[in-house]
Amino acid sequence: GRGLAVKRLGGAAGSVIRWAWHQRRRFMKFGVVGLSGLAVNQATLWLGHEHLFQAVRPDSLRLNLAIALGIAVALTSNFLLNRAWTWRDFSRLTVAPIWIQYGRYAVANWAGILLTIAGTNLLAASLGYSLANLTSIALAAGVNFAVNDLWTFRHVRTEGLDPERTQLAQSRLALALAGAGLVLALSTYLFGLDSQHIPRNGDELVYAQITRLTAATGHWLPLRSGMADLENTKPPLLFWQGIISTDGGSDWSFWSLRWPSVAWTMATAALVGWLSWRMNRRDALAAVMAALVYLGFLGTYRYGRPYLTDAPEVFWSFACVALTIMWLPRSLESRWLWPLLVGVLAGFALLTKSFAQLAPIGLTLACWHLQSVRWDARAFIRTRLCGLVILGVVALAIFALWFALDPEPAQVWRDFVLRENAGKMGQGNYLARLLWGGSSLWSLAAGFFINAGVLGIPLFGVCVESWKHRSEVSSQHRMLWVFVLVTFLVFCIPDQRSERYLLIAMPALAVLMASHWRWVGRNAFVIALIVAGLVIAGIGWLSVLLARELGVSAFDWWHWLVIAGGISFCITAAIRPRWSAVGVAPACLLLYLALAGFLSVFDAPLGVWDEGGISAARGKRVWAPENFRSVAEQERFLLPGAEVVGFPMDGPTPEAASTGDLLILTRTISAAAPPGAVSSRVDITSRHTARQIWEMATGRVEEHLFCRHWLVPVSR
Repeated sequence: GRGLAVKRLGGAAGSVIRWAWHQRRRFMKFGVVGLSGLAVNQATLWLGHEHLFQAVRPDSLRLNLAIALGIAVALTSNFLLNRAWTWRDFSRLTVAPIWIQYGRYAVANWAGILLTIAGTNLLAASLGYSLANLTSIALAAGVNFAVNDLWTFRHVRTEGLDPERTQLAQSRLALALAGAGLVLALSTYLFGLDSQHIPRNGDELVYAQITRLTAATGHWLPLRSGMADLENTKPPLLFWQGIISTDGGSDWSFWSLRWPSVAWTMATAALVGWLSWRMNRRDALAAVMAALVYLGFLGTYRYGRPYLTDAPEVFWSFACVALTIMWLPRSLESRWLWPLLVGVLAGFALLTKSFAQLAPIGLTLACWHLQSVRWDARAFIRTRLCGLVILGVVALAIFALWFALDPEPAQVWRDFVLRENAGKMGQGNYLARLLWGGSSLWSLAAGFFINAGVLGIPLFGVCVESWKHRSEVSSQHRMLWVFVLVTFLVFCIPDQRSERYLLIAMPALAVLMASHWRWVGRNAFVIALIVAGLVIAGIGWLSVLLARELGVSAFDWWHWLVIAGGISFCITAAIRPRWSAVGVAPACLLLYLALAGFLSVFDAPLGVWDEGGISAARGKRVWAPENFRSVAEQERFLLPGAEVVGFPMDGPTPEAASTGDLLILTRTISAAAPPGAVSSRVDITSRHTARQIWEMATGRVEEHLFCRHWLVPVSR
């Protein structure tokens, strides 16, 4: 028996040696690709750390982002080179789509990394850490090569043909889109995140002030604000997030406040892609398109980056919907386990935004349950109602933690429940406001397309064609349409209506667009590409106007490259049929990146106070004009150590201002410096009057769109 075992072992060893000898040329190619990956990794690491993520704070986060980008780019580069060169003889015979191969390749590489770490630790005691590490690297390289040769690239059909050629081509396109789209999306969403001029809602500064003053108390609750009756404008989860991300207010910067919003947005995009992949029979192209479409929505970019409640609210709300669809039919048949889980998810949505979020979630699930029992009310009450009650009780119990933990629950009730929520009902003539005006149900319906931005053009086509093909829509896709419709109907009820209320339904629309885009004529996508190209060209024209005032050096060189590249991409995608549909979302991301590059002029160095101004203001009271509540809060980011006080922009200098204080004056960008000016910075104006808008449209852009702020002493 022992001799037979030795013989078998020797035969196995001989087989391994013969296989290794036969694969020697392929292994050498594998090693060359590995060395190229090292160079790509180092170059990407340098580019990310020194340029792409230069504004990221703290430095440790910037380094980790650069490392992650370097690993992702090098991994993708190595995979493509190995597939095209090292295992080229098997590339046409593979059964698995290219994106499946990429996943296997990533698993093999991470297995090699773990083997290197484990081997180094095990052998360090006997060989020393240096030799142990080299031995482990060699062993891991051999295992990595073997796994890729035997698993990643060598699953082939015996007849040597792939009848699913169309699916393979789509998978290749999906992989290319995923790689390029991920880099473009991260660059777009992270660039300028520390800027004061990103597209945002004015409430961001209100929330920032509440976070800062609450953190200054050293307690999580009660929430504090410098504005009367605005302490409890939103539940505490967002403010707790801000306290944690700014290290208790000590790292007070826009970047520290905002990066969690981007993380929530990216998590929602991943959830959108995953759901689309599951609902479309594991179609990689549909998954990538859904994620990119969601990130290309104007509402996602505008509200998914600033320090607002929208990004986490959308994630938690859509998670209730997405996970329920993924685990059908068990999710609807479960009596208590699934309702308990969804109740927890919904509870976090409530604790982020409002108890009102339970309405669209609960009513959507109720409609799905009724549909699953074929609208049999008795069966619904007998088998499904209890689960929905459990869900609602759990969600409201989590929201009620705010009242249980806050030492001033009566104040929370008055501020949040009565004024912030109930106060939005019954303002004036309800029927008139419902049917006419800027807060009507028609404007709310248009909110879906406003949130979509340029993508609203093909979105409208998807809505029309989905209605025409309604008999072909699957039950899961119908469930998403129910969620969109219920969200719209629920938020028609308040007297105050806003497109922001519809943001929780935008991920569902992204999935539906990725699923049904083939029903829409190509012209819708071409028109969207033309609009995107024209907007990018308009940004380029404004950039030229501003460069004429401030000098071409005011813009980074890459800004002009993005402008030219964005216009070229839109034209190319519009004239190439295969690019038109898949190119709209990347075109939107290029548009946002061009806008961010234009707005970056109003950041350092031209858009901030110089060291002389900061030193002059430190320890002094600075009076800042504001045309919206808490707008003066932004000067705290620019004048650290100063006591910033806001006053109405159209009003006179406050009586409380005294000699020794400083005042911020606003003038046109080309106006002369006022007497005694200490420092200045350029800025972009907002909240224009109808007359100013008309004058800008007729050519007086520089006079009304740009301005210069001056820091001057108060004189009495």
